[in-house]
Amino acid sequence: MSINNWTDNLKYRHILIPGLVLILTGCVANNNDMSGIAVDKLARTDSSKLLPVDCLLPAQVRRLGSKMNYLAPRSAIKTTAAECEIRGGEYVAYDRADYRSALNVWLEKAKQGDAEGQTYVGEIYEKGLGLPADYQTAFSWYSKAAEQGYSRAQINLGYLYEKGLGVKKDMLQALNWYRRASGVEGDDLDYSSAIEVKATTLAQEKTVILRQEIKRRETQIKNLTVSLKSARQQIKQEGKQLKDAREKLKELEQQQKNTSDETVRSNLQSSIASQKQKIKLAESALSNLESTISQDDRLVGQKTTDVELQKQQLASISPAGPSIEIIDPAIFVTRSGELSVRIRSGNSTRVIRGKIEAAAGLKKAMLNNRPLSIDSKGIFHSAVTISNQPKTVSIEALDNLGVKTEYSFRLIPKGGSNSPGIDENRLGRVSQGVDFGRYFALVIGNNEYENFPSLKTAVTDAEQIAQVLKTKYGFDTRLITNADRYTILSAMNEIKSKMSAKDNLIVYYAGHGERDATTLQGYWLPVDAEQENTANWIPNSAVSGLLNTMSANHILVIADSCYSGSMTRSSVARLDAQLNDQQLKKWLKVMNKTSSRTVLTSGGIQPVLDGGGGEHSIFAQSLLKELTMAQGPIDAYKVYLKVSSEVQQKSSSLGFDQVPTYAPIQHTGHGGGEFIFVKG
Repeated sequence: MSINNWTDNLKYRHILIPGLVLILTGCVANNNDMSGIAVDKLARTDSSKLLPVDCLLPAQVRRLGSKMNYLAPRSAIKTTAAECEIRGGEYVAYDRADYRSALNVWLEKAKQGDAEGQTYVGEIYEKGLGLPADYQTAFSWYSKAAEQGYSRAQINLGYLYEKGLGVKKDMLQALNWYRRASGVEGDDLDYSSAIEVKATTLAQEKTVILRQEIKRRETQIKNLTVSLKSARQQIKQEGKQLKDAREKLKELEQQQKNTSDETVRSNLQSSIASQKQKIKLAESALSNLESTISQDDRLVGQKTTDVELQKQQLASISPAGPSIEIIDPAIFVTRSGELSVRIRSGNSTRVIRGKIEAAAGLKKAMLNNRPLSIDSKGIFHSAVTISNQPKTVSIEALDNLGVKTEYSFRLIPKGGSNSPGIDENRLGRVSQGVDFGRYFALVIGNNEYENFPSLKTAVTDAEQIAQVLKTKYGFDTRLITNADRYTILSAMNEIKSKMSAKDNLIVYYAGHGERDATTLQGYWLPVDAEQENTANWIPNSAVSGLLNTMSANHILVIADSCYSGSMTRSSVARLDAQLNDQQLKKWLKVMNKTSSRTVLTSGGIQPVLDGGGGEHSIFAQSLLKELTMAQGPIDAYKVYLKVSSEVQQKSSSLGFDQVPTYAPIQHTGHGGGEFIFVKG
């Protein structure tokens, strides 16, 4: 079916950005299960009190011996404003916090050598919070906490090394810190990752936005120039007509002067009056044209100046260069610092699947000096011949600005007999005896918006997702449909009280979303959200902050909308298909004890469909399919790989470019672990 045939049947979930429309899908829930969360019974207080804050609790009065009382140091926690008030704490409102107010809470604790405090101070400097980010100071504080074995600091430190922020870019150092954070340090487990060689995402996205804005303004200038040319031709014609009218008036006045016939003079007088009126109208039209031309001239000058300034700003952004990511196979970093892929003996070829993106446009891509075929989404597949000897694979990508990115790894044959592949049945058998904790799900979906277009498939998507999570995977599931801001925030606050540090949580959201083109901040839009008024919008940073207050071991956000604030996938440890049963069980135990905070989205900043999958969005349809068909435990990264491939194919057939993403959520406590779905 052609894309035009879909326009009457498909609705879209929009992100409204100046000059750009992002179309998002959503999910929904109802109010049946998880009776411990009684949202409707709560007093509907100011929803801002449900947002996360840095809270400084009052000092405790302690007694030493039988006669001496003293005040203990004030303790710092991350919690909600409401809970901070209940406990008598001191805080600054979420939307007013800056680096000084945040440091006031955590700096003293950090100076005392507390790893948590040192990490939070590092994050304050990395975020900036009203000031330019100070990556060098952040690096210093992260290093102190990382050396104490604090996994959150180790992840943050690895990220700075990976991006070259405040320290020289060093991918191997980054991966070694990710390895230490995940706990994969034993002699029999190597750290495997979907490694990206990628410049700063922010610089890339700002470059794209600036180029779009420059192109838009240049189009406006071109249209105005054409309009000015037409107006000048018109004013020339109007001027000639005015000149002719004035000459005609002189001729009539001369005729009136030369005749004595009263009848003729009367007729001439009437003609003179008519001619004067004609001249007056022509002069008024000419004046209006001149004013319009003058305004358009000034507008062209202003827009030309704006374009020049934006071009200077674009030139000041360091070229990010292309990004290269190897999606499959998993890349390992060995203890000697080598990037490698282990392959089974006896295989003659290995298919390398990856993705290349270039904000400035890709000029060429090569794999081992032969051209790579890249599709419209940047995906490539290339078979590499292998032998019994290690082989180097080198990938180069050159963009239209002449910036080149290089990526190399080695294919290492694994001696001995082939290890069995890790299918779900084997994973289920080996995982027996591993305590994965309890599983909770908060499913949010909005169809009926008050101030935005209504959505079509969100409720159905969410109901089915919630049903699968509950019946097949044993989740304690709460569903919320058509929820306003207060309901969403209060449900997130209440669910955290039910969980322990061993438990797992999925937060599934679908509905309209918004993304600020300047700050790149993403928002979830409740049903009471208003256009051009952010009062009832929920920032992704607030969602991340709430996740940061939760004690759950593993948290996975599944957003059928945009979600900003994510890191790269490099800090996600991947499952190695070459592991034997003993190693596989060890890997499961390591991933289970190491915290994770990850997000799976239906698309990046590109449009995504609210339909295309029958009664579901294409993303929800693919996700439901994978969760339903899984025969045993399955890790979130594997779910992402399968869903991503299917969504890209289906969206392409409809003329859309929809690419799901999966990554850790920054500054929420990701420790390098992985979310694992366990059947039953």
